[in-house]
Amino acid sequence: MLTISGPRGRARRLFGLALTLPLFLNLAGGALAAPYLSVDLATGAVLAENQSFDPWYPASITKLMTVYVTLSAIKAGEIRGDSGVVMTPASTREQPSKMGFKAGTVLTVDTALRIIMVKSANDVSFALAERVGGSLQGFVNRMNAAVARLGMANTRFSNANGLPNPNQWTTARDYALLARTLLREFPGYQQLYRTTALSLGGKIIQNHNNLLERYPGANGMKTGFICSSGFNVVATATRNGRQILTIVLGGKTARERDELAASLLEASFRTPATAASVTLDRLTPRGPVAATVADVRDLACPKRKKGAKASVGEDLGDGDDQPASYLVPRFKVMDPVPISLGGASDMPDAMEPAVKAAAGAPLPLPKPVR
Repeated sequence: MLTISGPRGRARRLFGLALTLPLFLNLAGGALAAPYLSVDLATGAVLAENQSFDPWYPASITKLMTVYVTLSAIKAGEIRGDSGVVMTPASTREQPSKMGFKAGTVLTVDTALRIIMVKSANDVSFALAERVGGSLQGFVNRMNAAVARLGMANTRFSNANGLPNPNQWTTARDYALLARTLLREFPGYQQLYRTTALSLGGKIIQNHNNLLERYPGANGMKTGFICSSGFNVVATATRNGRQILTIVLGGKTARERDELAASLLEASFRTPATAASVTLDRLTPRGPVAATVADVRDLACPKRKKGAKASVGEDLGDGDDQPASYLVPRFKVMDPVPISLGGASDMPDAMEPAVKAAAGAPLPLPKPVR
């Protein structure tokens, strides 16, 4: 057994599992029941794993598949980065987290991709799906075709943004396949996953991924939260030229999720890939796999006092900048990346009548980030 102390002296214990997997992380207070997985991206070596085949609601990490389908369409020459995305009436009705653009607002595919990765805007993700797939259902069909192509055997999509849907689920193992494929097939787009903030019309839009500014070396990818899933994250970090992918599903709080992800990353960097006994493509369940999708609503969204509000589509973090585990006080990674509305070419051939009527209206600014 190897004991590692964090920056505040709190021990993190790592257990070797002979003939199975080299690492099993045990946090103070007992092993976490929710799924997690850590992989060396270069070799595919599995460095830590727990229940990675159990079905789970993806929440906003769904948007990584939205990005994959969109980048695949760009690669195939179907659309371009400057192709127009029009906010339709249907897209504007999506629940938060959202930008709040009015129907008829136009932005480019590139801008839409940045917004869904940083702001995790459900309205923009919906509009982008309509643009790429011709309709939301057309886009979902593409998502599920990609699921089959990538070997994501226990994943199903029903929307493009991760808002609650009982017919949408995935696993930590499947999302490791997706994340690794995204980084391999589209290496020129890694800036999408590491951008800490955007600026639009004088407004600063912060990324929900706290690891980017609190775990040295973190460089992606996406967080997610709905009550039924708890707090999810797909995270990557690089140290000494080595890149690790870590997935955590079902954190009770954003802080718990981030601490576990940071601990997994730290342990994985200290473990050589050659110590792993299995690679991602050969990973199989170590025990029974849950037959139904977990629902952690009671843990992640305990009953609130009357009048309290919570976003159903994305977490905003816990606002606590004090160090814990392997997280450090917040540091600056980069200046906000400027974006703008309009500037699109290659507009879609058909737009809903209400959108056509609104197309000449002034473009609104997003609602302030709270």
